[in-house]
Amino acid sequence: MKNNPGKILFGTVLTILIMVFFISGCGKNKSKYEILKTPFNVKDKFGTDREYKVFMPGSDKKVPLLVYFHGVMSDKFKNMPVLKGYTGSPVEETGLIPFCRANRIALLVIKPAYSYRFLNVESYGWSPFEKEINGIEKIIDIIMAKFNIDREEVYLSGISAGAVLSNHLANRRPELYNAILSHSQAYISEDNRLLEPAAEGPKFGLVIGYTKGDYKNLIDICTKSYEIYKKNGYKAVLLKDLPPLSHKWSDSSNRRFWRLLQKTGNGR
Repeated sequence: MKNNPGKILFGTVLTILIMVFFISGCGKNKSKYEILKTPFNVKDKFGTDREYKVFMPGSDKKVPLLVYFHGVMSDKFKNMPVLKGYTGSPVEETGLIPFCRANRIALLVIKPAYSYRFLNVESYGWSPFEKEINGIEKIIDIIMAKFNIDREEVYLSGISAGAVLSNHLANRRPELYNAILSHSQAYISEDNRLLEPAAEGPKFGLVIGYTKGDYKNLIDICTKSYEIYKKNGYKAVLLKDLPPLSHKWSDSSNRRFWRLLQKTGNGR
């Protein structure tokens, strides 16, 4: 039987069109990554409107959520020689935005709402806790409710003052978070006292790390807090002497951080 050239051509074209439609549709879904600025209004119990950004991958499946908190920031720091080169590690400097986009992770970045005096200048860095925490928890809850978030994979992360906040948030609701990344600080009070976990472990997983050029007092806090968590039954990892040689987020360690967050959290 002879083949019909017209039918062969039609079948070939139809197959190509189906393949193009399928590939372009999948590619569009995979490449979509929305940056949403305060998509839902959140007012804390003090009547303050809270601001935040959500970096959300387009996906039909549930995605992990990583919440990031920067360190203390102030415009006045640039005039202090002791803080030369210090930035507070805003999320744009951490490499977390492209990392989360590439790995289909929702990234939540919340803006501090209240200022306080640090090194005798007006600063923003998650203190006082009793004012900051209420709005932050409301934002986390609404993002989990409104988006397709995997509730078994909710992580907190932060550097310096942001690391302290992450510890406080996790200890307030230890069953909510899978693991936390505590970079260059750990679980201390606002007057710098080391704190015990609020509940016996294992609860959330814990990754504590500091850079090779970090401040000695912060390295000491990281080491001692790690020991306290371990003593209380938590699955914890301590990462020492990370790059770079300063008090900054170790952006080259993001893949390692993520792997350890999942590993420690899954073992709770």
